[in-house]
Amino acid sequence: MVKTVRSIIRQSNNIVFLTGLGSVVECGGRDLWDSDIFYSIEKNYKMCPEQLLSAGEYSSRKERFYEFYKKEVLSYLPKPDESYEIIKALEDEGKLQSVVSFNIFGLEKLAGIESVVEVAGSVYNNYCPKCKKTFDVDYLLTSRSIPVCDVCKKALRPNIRLLGERVDNDLYTEAAIECYKADTIIVLGADLASTKVQYVTGHYKGCNLILFANEEKYGDRFADYAMYGNIKDNLKEVVK
Repeated sequence: MVKTVRSIIRQSNNIVFLTGLGSVVECGGRDLWDSDIFYSIEKNYKMCPEQLLSAGEYSSRKERFYEFYKKEVLSYLPKPDESYEIIKALEDEGKLQSVVSFNIFGLEKLAGIESVVEVAGSVYNNYCPKCKKTFDVDYLLTSRSIPVCDVCKKALRPNIRLLGERVDNDLYTEAAIECYKADTIIVLGADLASTKVQYVTGHYKGCNLILFANEEKYGDRFADYAMYGNIKDNLKEVVK
């Protein structure tokens, strides 16, 4: 398997990476749906993560939304590991077409990767809904309670897709086109059974859909090749 995947990557010139929650966790991020973390959140907030990160919560209970968002999400910002350094190196070699990011933590751009489609947005982008002034993540973290615009005093909006909101069709179409043009798709810790991943990869006509995941899942049947274990270590093994 290692030799086969290594050969595929060496012969590919239009690689698209799909990055998901598995790679975020390896970089130090949190899986809010991990059973222990999920239980702790329900115990502390009397609500589940889906409710606390929803568009309805932001619209009607901004103080509680930001209490949760800053404490449970922004306080655990991951940093790019060697997996993202490898992707950047492939971009520098001219072998990377793009990265489709299904996470909100901007790991790709932090690693210096230029061609990125952030279908779920990024915690590093925040804006005022009224005047459209933008603010970095540090501004949110250092604000008291609800962060507001320093110009018009309106509550800021994180530029991420909140649960319950419609997806950005333009971004998903762009991601699907990138996958259609790819000769190889490499998935890092994303669930291939997810409807969003299925939509993005649905028009891929190649036979080099390679999955790197920590453990096996039902949706892995959609992959042409699958490697399990530490994502970073396995990726390093095949990209030499």
